[in-house]
Amino acid sequence: MDPFRSSEDEMTDSFDYVKFVREHGDKAAIPGGLLTKQGKQDYVGAVPAVTGTLFFKDAHTRAVRDAICECFEEYEAIAKQHLTWLWREEPPEGPDKMAYPKAAPLREMMKRMNENDLVSFYYVSGKQPHDSGAWEFQVVGRRGWQAKLKSAGFSSLRFSVPPLYLHQNPRAFQQMFVNFARRLKAEHGYGGNALVRSVVRDVDNEPVEAYMAEKLNALDVGTPFGVSRAVVGGIKTVSWLTAINNDMVEKVGGLSRIRSELPGGWFAVYDYGNGVVIQAGPQPEIAPVDQNPKPAIYVLPNMLLKDVRVPQIGSLHGPSLDGEPRIRGQAAEDWLRRFDVSEEELLPYKAKLLDEPKLSTETMLPDRL
Repeated sequence: MDPFRSSEDEMTDSFDYVKFVREHGDKAAIPGGLLTKQGKQDYVGAVPAVTGTLFFKDAHTRAVRDAICECFEEYEAIAKQHLTWLWREEPPEGPDKMAYPKAAPLREMMKRMNENDLVSFYYVSGKQPHDSGAWEFQVVGRRGWQAKLKSAGFSSLRFSVPPLYLHQNPRAFQQMFVNFARRLKAEHGYGGNALVRSVVRDVDNEPVEAYMAEKLNALDVGTPFGVSRAVVGGIKTVSWLTAINNDMVEKVGGLSRIRSELPGGWFAVYDYGNGVVIQAGPQPEIAPVDQNPKPAIYVLPNMLLKDVRVPQIGSLHGPSLDGEPRIRGQAAEDWLRRFDVSEEELLPYKAKLLDEPKLSTETMLPDRL
């Protein structure tokens, strides 16, 4: 039985995310509005997915917009049959919502935009326009005038696939993530387990994400563009895939220290030009708090990269309206530090790593450093 199908009262402490995803595959769906005052609504509010998020600069330039198009074309090659709708915020022409088969190619739409037009494209896979779906490609870029402001923040791109796709194609996601990072000259980013929430009813589905994040430490939280200002000062999190730029590589001691602290049996490092991507283990962990809240495979890179982490994240969700769970204030700062351990605990965690899943040629890219 789908534990989210009947009511919020059925969301219990015994919920097993991994079992849920394995049993329901691509059909896993969380009803909209769960845990809000109005209660469960008749649409798909969120779905489990594996997401990749990258932060980058200069989305107002032709070169970066071309790079975004190349990223989408690579994603579209595997996702085209699943995509259903395109949402745009403040489009310079045309509607803000259209059926995907009727939408012009992204490259054509980009060519008709000037540098101060908002880059805002959300390709989704829900049956209804407001449904969430596990296949999603979203990019939001700063306008030209914003890019000239030091306080403007980064642009962001996020793409997602169903967990089942990852199991069936154990190297495809990593390859896309590295390719996208290279094209965008990404500043940093991360990839792993997340909930993809309804694009246009996002706020109503934050409470269920907050609830799930209390149970699952490795679940991503918040929206990429929502933290795009905060993460100018450093990375948001480590995850299954973690991208850091070359300045960050040097700040943590260089590639040699990364290799020394993160053994090659469990970790792979890939060059993307402007930095490196670190893969932690063969597949994303979920870190259930009642079983393994701090897997060594995430604790070790988290501690290594602590000096390049943003010192504060602010709020990851909007304000609570009726006392429903949201991740804000201290809860957001606690989430930021969820994989922290003391220096004295590091050695035991290095020993613990020996019992965690190792990489294989089938689960990592061939061109590791």
